[in-house]
Amino acid sequence: MTVLLMAVIMLLVIGAQAFVPFFVRKTEVFGIYVPLEYSQQELLQNLKKNYTIQVLIVGGAIVGLYAIGFGATETSEETAALWGVGLQLALIVFSMVLYLRNHVKVKKEKQKQGWTKGKKEKVVVDLQFRNDLEMVSNAAFLLPMIITFGLILYTLSHYGSLPAQIPVHWGPDGPDRYTEKTVFTSISLMLVLLVMQILFFALNWARKTSGAKIRASQKLQSRERELASRKYGSWLLLISAIASTLLMGSLQLSIIHAGLGTALGYMALIVGFLIVVLGGTAFYAFKVVKSSSFAEEEQADPGVIDADSDEHWKAGIFYVNKEDPSVMAEKRFGIGWTINFGNPKSWLYLLLPVAVLLLIAFLL
Repeated sequence: MTVLLMAVIMLLVIGAQAFVPFFVRKTEVFGIYVPLEYSQQELLQNLKKNYTIQVLIVGGAIVGLYAIGFGATETSEETAALWGVGLQLALIVFSMVLYLRNHVKVKKEKQKQGWTKGKKEKVVVDLQFRNDLEMVSNAAFLLPMIITFGLILYTLSHYGSLPAQIPVHWGPDGPDRYTEKTVFTSISLMLVLLVMQILFFALNWARKTSGAKIRASQKLQSRERELASRKYGSWLLLISAIASTLLMGSLQLSIIHAGLGTALGYMALIVGFLIVVLGGTAFYAFKVVKSSSFAEEEQADPGVIDADSDEHWKAGIFYVNKEDPSVMAEKRFGIGWTINFGNPKSWLYLLLPVAVLLLIAFLL
């Protein structure tokens, strides 16, 4: 079962990585801004196609070898899981190496052909944008937190009947690592969940308040994409918060009531969680890509291009702009959003949750 689960996850990772060049905006090719009139050049289209083919071939070969190698031999579930996770990371690293190579190629071609020379850069400000947002209310993210607080109180009310050893890690077959019972260890899983829920809440708020990057060359399409990205991204955050609460809340209840936990039940929880989150991510990507295809675009002025912000995108991945008050920005390569590393507030979103989780892990 673990081999099948890992193989399916790897296939999803491969699919997501392979088709990323076609998910992003037309004017962003491997992290480089390309004016719309040059975005369909044969060279750029070939780079995208070759990237996709290479990721699919190498990824498919790795998944095949993994499935055959571990499916035909008697290997422990833990070993199969470790190899599965390791190969997933290897696939991501391989795709990023290909990305960086193409990033350099597009950057050199842009300089060589002078795509932005002699063009007038234009920044679009849409004062009506915030009013048209259809994001999930921040209040909706409070419900999972209330459930978590309820589980904490429920755990403490049953503290005397808890086992002497508290599970702190679960594998495919159930708990595989324990620690001594204390008040802190008995609710540590719920504290981790609470940190995650607060992060989901903060990310939703950050997306809602971050500025819209509307393109001068594609005003209507980019506006629709921005609205869709925030709307469906907001729902994805809420679904992820609910799925995490159901998964970790169920594990917490299995600590209190040992009879609730079975190997099949743990596997069902993990598979269900992955289906919901990965399926939600795929739906989000689909809706964002399709959102702009229905907007009828006005004829663009050939002498006007979008503001070229390549200098703020390090390697086309890391957004660093001290002048931009936005905490987050949509990725140039990939699905979803990234933080603005030039805004000090953004570091709170990155470092504070990590610090709290490391503290909890240290105290276990």
